[in-house]
Amino acid sequence: MGMFKQIKHIIKLWPNAIGKAGLHATLQWTFSRIQRTLHIPSPKQFLVRPRFLAHPVRLRARTSDPSIFQEVMIEEEYLPLTTLRLKTILDLGSNIGLSSAWFLSRFPEAEVFAVEAEAENYVVCCQNLAKYGWRARTFHGAAWSKRINLALLRSSSAAGNSVQETPVGDSSQVLSHVQGWDLASLIEMSGFHQVDLLKIDIEGAEDEIFRADISYWLPFVRNICIELHGQKCRNTFFGALTGYAFEHSRSGSIDLCTNLRLETSA
Repeated sequence: MGMFKQIKHIIKLWPNAIGKAGLHATLQWTFSRIQRTLHIPSPKQFLVRPRFLAHPVRLRARTSDPSIFQEVMIEEEYLPLTTLRLKTILDLGSNIGLSSAWFLSRFPEAEVFAVEAEAENYVVCCQNLAKYGWRARTFHGAAWSKRINLALLRSSSAAGNSVQETPVGDSSQVLSHVQGWDLASLIEMSGFHQVDLLKIDIEGAEDEIFRADISYWLPFVRNICIELHGQKCRNTFFGALTGYAFEHSRSGSIDLCTNLRLETSA
C-alpha cells in the first residue's frame, strides 16, 4: 500500500476508532501510524488508553505495535467472544500483551496466562499487564509440539518473528533461542483445570502443534480463537479437530471455534 493510501486508510478509520477507543487514544494511534509511514522521528514509547481498557498500554513507536493496536482495540477482532463466559484464558503469542489487556478488561472475572517468545515483546507485555495484578501472569517461552530449544527467526516486523527447530538458510536470520513447550505443559503451568479460551497467534507454529497428538490436552479446552497462517496451517488445524463438534465463525483475520465438544456416535 502506498504512503498516501496508507494515510487515507488511517483517516477513514477515525469514526470507528473514536467510537471504540475515544478521541485522545485515536489521535495518539493516528500520529504513531503516520510517524511510521512518513519515517518521522518520535519518542520510543508512549502510553495510550482506550476508554474500555482498565489500564493504559505502552506502545513502541515505529514498530508493528500501532498496527496490532488497530486490530485489537479499534477493529476489535475478538469482540464476538463477548457472548461467552470466560474465566481462564491462555494467550499463546501474546506479543506486547494487547490481546491479554483486552481480555482482562472485557472479562473482569477472567485470569490470563500470557506466553510470548520474543524477548523485547515479552518485556513490554509484562509492563502492560503488571497493573492487572494476580489476574495476569506472563511466561517467556514458545508454544510448540514438545519441549525443545527453538530458534527465533527474524521477520520484517517483531510481530512476524517465528520459531523453528532447525534454521533454514542464512543463520543471520536467527535472532535468539527460546525454550519451546508443549500445550499440556503450558496448561499445567497456567494452573487452569479448564481453559475457557485458547488464543493462538504464533506465526505458523500452529501447524507443528496441531500435527502432533492433541488428544491429551484438547479435551480441557472449551473455545479456540486462532490466526491461521496459510492454507497448510488451515488444513492441519481443522483436520486435527475431526471428531469434535463446534460452532465456527470468522472475525477479521481470526477463526473462532466455540463450544468445543467430542462428537458422540449415534
